[in-house]
Parts: sequence; C-alpha cells; structure tokens
Amino acid sequence: MRAPARLLAAVLLAVLAVGGTAAPASAHATLVSTDPADGAVLPEAPGEVTFTFDESVSLVADGLLVYDAAGEPVEAEASARDAVVTADLPDGLDDGTYVVTWRVVSSDGHPIAGSLTFHVGEPSASVQPPQTPTADDGGGLRTTIAIVQALGYLGLLVAAGLVVFLGWTARGIRLREVVRRRLLLVLRFGAALAVAAAALGVPLAGAYQQGIGLRGLGDAASYDMALVGDQVTVLVLQLAGLGLAVAMTARERATPSLVGDLGAAVAVWSPALVGHTRAYEPVSLLVVTDALHLSAAAVWLGGLVGLVLTLASFGGRAHEAARLVSRFSTVAAGLLAALVVSGVLMAWRILGSWSGLVDTTYGRLLLVKLGIAVVVVAVAAWNRLRLVPAVAAGGTHERGKRASALVRRAVAVEAVLLVALLGVTGFLTGRPPAGDASAPPATADTGVVTGTADDLRVLALLDDAAGRQRRLSIQVQDRTGEPVDLPAPPEVSLRNAEVDLGPVRVVPVASGTYVAAVAFPAPGEWEVQVSLRVGEFENPVTTVTVEVE
Repeated sequence: MRAPARLLAAVLLAVLAVGGTAAPASAHATLVSTDPADGAVLPEAPGEVTFTFDESVSLVADGLLVYDAAGEPVEAEASARDAVVTADLPDGLDDGTYVVTWRVVSSDGHPIAGSLTFHVGEPSASVQPPQTPTADDGGGLRTTIAIVQALGYLGLLVAAGLVVFLGWTARGIRLREVVRRRLLLVLRFGAALAVAAAALGVPLAGAYQQGIGLRGLGDAASYDMALVGDQVTVLVLQLAGLGLAVAMTARERATPSLVGDLGAAVAVWSPALVGHTRAYEPVSLLVVTDALHLSAAAVWLGGLVGLVLTLASFGGRAHEAARLVSRFSTVAAGLLAALVVSGVLMAWRILGSWSGLVDTTYGRLLLVKLGIAVVVVAVAAWNRLRLVPAVAAGGTHERGKRASALVRRAVAVEAVLLVALLGVTGFLTGRPPAGDASAPPATADTGVVTGTADDLRVLALLDDAAGRQRRLSIQVQDRTGEPVDLPAPPEVSLRNAEVDLGPVRVVPVASGTYVAAVAFPAPGEWEVQVSLRVGEFENPVTTVTVEVE
C-alpha cells in the first residue's frame, strides 16, 4: 500500500502545484485595444479585425459576427489565441460601415460581450442594426447552476467527511455492523450525488458561457472543451478521488486508509482549482486557503452526519457516546478556527472592502452565510459545554437517556444548518463577486445620473452621439459638488439583463473626471457600476443606470 500512497501523494502535490501557480486573472477580462480602432474610417478594407484583452479569453460558438450597413451578415473566420481574438475578413469589402459583435469567456468563467464599428472609405448614410442572436443569460440558468452546485457541495462534503469520521473520529469505538453499513450507504450516496452534480455542471457551464440557456444543454457547443475544461477536471478528480475513498473505506474496517484519505482530499480540493479564488492575487495563497476551507467544512459536516446516524445506536453505552461526541467536538474547535481564518481571508481578497459586504449581492450572501455559521457555532458550543458533560456524568438511566436525546437533537440541528449554509455557498459560487450594488437612481432630464458612494457622489453621462459607440463620462464629487481626485481611477463595469460587458477602461481627463469609449451591443437600460478606491481599506461602490437608444 505504500507505493500507491506515495503515487497518490505525488499526484496530489502536482495538482496543487498546477492550481496554485496558475497565472493570476482579474475578475473579468478587459478589452485593451482593437485594430482597427472603434469608429475608425479606413481608406481600404482591412484583411482582419483583432481584439486584444488583458488576459487569455475563449471564443464561444458564433462569438464573433460581422455585419454590413444593411444589417446583413458578412462571412468571417474567427479564432482566439491567448489574449487576442481575430476575425479574418473576406477580400473586396465594399465601402461603408461594418459592425463586429463579439462574445468571449474570461478566465473566471464569466462571459463578456461588446461590439466594434468601423468604416471603409466613408461611413454609410444609414446603418441598420444587425439582427444578432439573443444571448440567454437569464436567471433560470444561473439558479439551476447554483442549485446543482449546492447539491454537489452537499454530497462531496458529506462523503469526504464520513471517510474521516469512519477512519479517525470513530476509531477504537465499537460500532454495530448495521450502523457501519448505514454510514457506508450514506457515504456512497453522497459520492454519487457529488459526481452527478459535477457531471451536470459541465454542460451547465458550457450553456451559460455560450449564452444559449437551459435549452442548449444538449447542444454540442455546451461541451466545448476550450470552455468547460475546468469543469471536466473537477469531474475527473471527484470521480477518481471519491471512487478510491469509497473503495478503501469499505475495505479497511479497523484502521484508517491513507490512500482513501488522500482520495477524499483530492475530491474535496478540486473546486478550489476553478473557483473565484483563482481570479485574485496571490493565487497560490488563496487556492490553498480555499482548499483548507473546504477540508474543514467536510470534516465538520461529515462528522455531524456520522454522529446523527451513530448516537442512537449506543443504547446504554452513554459514556462511549460521550467519548465520541467529545472527540468530534475537540476536532470541531480546530475546524472552527480554520473556517473563520480561511473564510475571512478569502472574503477580504474577493470583496476588497467592508462596504462590499452590503453594497453587493455577493457580500450580502456572505453575511447570510456568516449569520448561519454563528448559529451553528452557538449550538455546537451548547452541545459541547452543557450536554456532553451531562451525558458523561451518568446519573439515573432516565436522566442519561434525556441528555443523550438532547445531544442527538443538537447535532441534527447543526447538520441542518450546515446544509442551509451549503445552499448559500452554491449561490455564492455561481455569482460574480462584483455583483450588483444598491438600486440605481432614476435618470435626470439632463441625461446626468447620480449615485452615492459613502460621502461621495458619482455622476455619469453618455454623450448624445447617434449609434451604440458612445462616450461615457464619470465624475466623482464631494458633498459640495467639487470634483475629487482619487488615488487611482475608479473601476467601471457595465451590464444589462442579457449581457455583462465587464470592466471598461477609463481615462482621466480632468480633476475627478474620467471617460471611457464604450461599444454597446444592444439598446436599452444599462447598469454602470462604479467602484472607488479611496483608501487602503475603503472601496465604496455605487450603481447608476444609463439609457442607450
């Protein structure tokens, strides 16, 4: 067994090395430049159009389309290599206006889109908006992904935690054979649930990135390995790791199995390789922190499930039951410290400020998760400090029986609360950390929209040019209306109900004033989220709405 253990350990270290040393990425890719530039008037037709981003991107099926001034499609060959997307144009394009729409996927798995307009010879007298395919990024698909991820976490953590419970927590304590079979059955069910969720997560991720919604789960585009490679990696690691853990735990009755434990660890750590933590620096530290967070959660939840299924079988062996609960509680204290430290570190690096906890949906979900965790800790403390000593103290049979029943109920409540916490986690993992901010104010008659970020005002204005290539101006003011110079330009991102353009590059032009050239792919209301870096620990966020005709 030593050789397989060494081999698996080497594989495990290699996986962590690959995940931990991956190149850092921003929360979304940002379009850095285009050739030709947006709005350029060219003396002759270009042979190609290129888009350069600040990180590697993947091009979805039909992700780059070219249209002429009449809105008719123009044949073009599109490709993506690292951070550059290229559209090879046909020879002999007529003079006039052309529109290029694009949709790519960032390294963090979230799609972004936009458009580019250029003119050959001179602009066309009129431009018909192209009838572009409608991307389906609706809430139905995101909700489905969140539910599947929550179920996957539930199965994964229960299965891996029961491996530790059977091999270590319950070591040396006599378990009835019927109880052991019950624990193994739940372990297998959890492993099967985790693998099934990971398998379903592959086409769900592909459909989301392609923008084809739930109806596209059967399409070949949803299985494009360039887009769903991370999800396939998670599936393979969980299938292999949990399969090995289940097999070794069922065979090793009395002693822990190092190979089984390592298999469970590989499975539990796999989500850390593709989560939000890989989009923030330092990547190595946050990937390891995420893995630690998942490990602690697995041991805790799996241990609670093991206790719920085990305690009722001890009957008159109250002291042995108290010994089992006490052993788990001792481990749980260390797990609590690990969960708190790792959770705080990841939340801080992802949100970047205290205001993000209330200004973004991601932050508010984190607060809900924290609230549930506080209740879990309170129940666990009451169980460990009051109920377990009562069981260990013995006394009359009836008294011990009542105390044991209370212990079981407290443990069951902990388990239910942790399952609820996993549900919140499922929605967290499926949502970009820079989610929406507070409700946007209405547009003023002047065209200027105003939002509030702490003590600062943010003004946004679109120029009145025709078309969808627009100039967005952002000004930051104090309470008196004076422009405020910030230590760094604000981070500005745009989205509507269907498309997330992600961050746009802003350029300072005057005191507290910044502009950005934006190619809106569709008319309608667009949310402009503005994040202000006003200090080392202050990053207020506000959202305003602009109207694109």
